[in-house]
Amino acid sequence: MLALLLSPEAPYQPDFLLDTPLELSGSPNYGAQDPQYTDCVELLITDLESGREGARTWAHDGGGAPAIHCLAIADLAAGYPRLAAVRLAELAEQPAAGEADVRAMIYAQAALAWLDAENPDLAVSAAESAVMINANAGDLHIISAKAYFAAGQLEKTVEAIERAETHGAVSAEGFLLSARAHKALGRNTDAGSVLVRALQLDPFNLDALVLRGDLIQAGVAIRADYQPVTQKQD
Repeated sequence: MLALLLSPEAPYQPDFLLDTPLELSGSPNYGAQDPQYTDCVELLITDLESGREGARTWAHDGGGAPAIHCLAIADLAAGYPRLAAVRLAELAEQPAAGEADVRAMIYAQAALAWLDAENPDLAVSAAESAVMINANAGDLHIISAKAYFAAGQLEKTVEAIERAETHGAVSAEGFLLSARAHKALGRNTDAGSVLVRALQLDPFNLDALVLRGDLIQAGVAIRADYQPVTQKQD
């Protein structure tokens, strides 16, 4: 799993977006700026403890944004998501971190780290900062939806997935998240309609299949070929 989360080209790709054809908008490609960043990330994959210590030393010695980012993902990989989130959020505030879209993506990474740290309120704050900087990036809206859902802001979850789709980010995970929010709001038919879209993209998504079963039990008819849903008649 660590090898999936860390790569010199696009470090810390969130796993719930790995199955989409979309690339994360503005992922920091610090390896192109500084070969030492690539070395730092590769060492994290092969020897996390040594890599984290090396990243800490590099950051202390003035390695700048690449060093801080490498250290943040080292903290995350080592099981310190709160520390990683703080580093990422502070880095995103700095102009030296990169162009606006890069800073937005780092805020989004901070949001994901806050979710790992089970602090959804700070995840929402970081995700909203990301969207404020780069509102046209659909994948950032998916991350916002994930934060909103964790914080219990269900209407905002649905709205964020709708904005994500408007900006070209379509994924089974996003539709599943929206379906869960609709269901929690008592809108089972709406949940079924959105869930169908998730299943059309990923028919073998276990979480989506479980939710489908729950909705059928609640009276929503969802055909096995994932056609539009209808409410069962009493």
